[in-house]
Amino acid sequence: MSTRINHNLLSMVAQRNIQVTQNNLDTALIRLSSGLRINYSWDDPAGLAISERMRAQIASMTEAERNANYNINMLATAEGALSVIDEKLTRMRALAIQASNGALTSGDRAALDVEFQQLKSEITRIASTTNYNGLQLIDGTYSAGVGIKFHIGTYNVQNEDYYHINLGNMTATALGVANSNITDTISAQASINILDTAIDSKDTSRTSIGSYVHRLQNTILNLQISRENTTAAESQIRDADIAQEMSDFVRAQILMQSGVSMLAQANMIPQIIAGLVG
Repeated sequence: MSTRINHNLLSMVAQRNIQVTQNNLDTALIRLSSGLRINYSWDDPAGLAISERMRAQIASMTEAERNANYNINMLATAEGALSVIDEKLTRMRALAIQASNGALTSGDRAALDVEFQQLKSEITRIASTTNYNGLQLIDGTYSAGVGIKFHIGTYNVQNEDYYHINLGNMTATALGVANSNITDTISAQASINILDTAIDSKDTSRTSIGSYVHRLQNTILNLQISRENTTAAESQIRDADIAQEMSDFVRAQILMQSGVSMLAQANMIPQIIAGLVG
C-alpha cells in the first residue's frame, strides 16, 4: 500500500473492523444476558415467525390440558352422585324383594314403602342438585341432543379438538321408578323389574363417565408429550447456545482489544510520513 497523508486507509479499515467487532460483542452480550438467540425480529426473521407459531401452540396445549383436567373433575362430581344413587337403587331393590314375600302383612309393606318412597325422592333430589361450576350434570339438562362441550385440542375441528358428551337424566322419573311402590306383592314384584332396568341405565351412565375419564387421561398424556416436543423445537430455534455465545463473546473481546491497538498503530502512520517530509 502506498504511503499517503490525505487518506489513512489503514485507519479506515481498522475502524470498520472495530465496528463489526463491536456489533458482534453487543450481540453476544444481549444473548448471554437474555438467554435467547432471537431477541429482535432482525436477528432471524424466519426463525422468529416459526418460533412464535410454536409458542402459540405451546400455550394452547397448556390450556387444553387444563381443560381436560377440569373435565375430569366435573366427571368425578357426576360419578360421586351416581355412586350415591346406586346405593339408593340397590336398597330399593332389596326392599322390593322383601315386600314380595307373602309372609309380610300389608302394614309391614306399608312401612317398607315409606322408606322406598323416600329413597325415590332422594334420587331425584341428588340428580337435581348435582352441579359443577353451576352446570347441572345429571338432571337431564345435558342429555339427548344437548351435550357439554369438551374442548381439549389446539384447533377447532369437531371430534378432534372438541366433542360433546351427554351424562343422561338420573331423576326417578327418567329412571322409570317414579310411580313404583311396594304396598302389595304384585307391585313389589313389578318394582323389581323396574329397578333392574333403572340400575342398568345408571350403570350405562357410570360406564360412559369412566370411559370419558380414561379418554381424557390419554388426551392429557398426549398433550404433555406434544408440548414437550414442541417446546424442545422452539427452544432449538429461539434459545441461545450459551457455550457458543460465550465463545463468540471472548473472541469478540480479543478482536476488540486487537482492533483498538491496530487502530492506534494506523493513526501513527501519517505522523511517520510527515517525519519523512520534514
